[in-house]
Amino acid sequence: MKVEAMETVREIIDRKGGLEALKSSHIKVINPPYMPLVVEYVGQGPRGLPLVSVAHYFEQNGDMMRDPEIVFEVPARGTWEPVSIQQDPLGSHQEAVFRDDAGRLMARPGLVRSIKAFARMWDRNLKAQGFLEEVGK
Repeated sequence: MKVEAMETVREIIDRKGGLEALKSSHIKVINPPYMPLVVEYVGQGPRGLPLVSVAHYFEQNGDMMRDPEIVFEVPARGTWEPVSIQQDPLGSHQEAVFRDDAGRLMARPGLVRSIKAFARMWDRNLKAQGFLEEVGK
């Protein structure tokens, strides 16, 4: 059985009404002492699937910073596929899946694998830190 990279986040979305509800309103989970977790629908991805941003936010010099933000294409069933990762404190933004100027679907398989591994660890941490329990409080 393959483990979903973002099972905890998927459960948070489900508890808040599912993907259709997310399209109308983002989800913000506040769980001190950790950075707030924000999950939001951000459009359609390069494969035409819904795009969901998952990010921790903090403020620095009056600006909201993402550390990290991973944007996923989210199929109705199956594995979430990472499209990009951003870490503002590092000045890092990497596209893993995109359409080139000619409209061809392009992917960086090594980066996709790296983001998936990071996402699995991050998701386990979100669960262990109690973010799921904070939903609906």
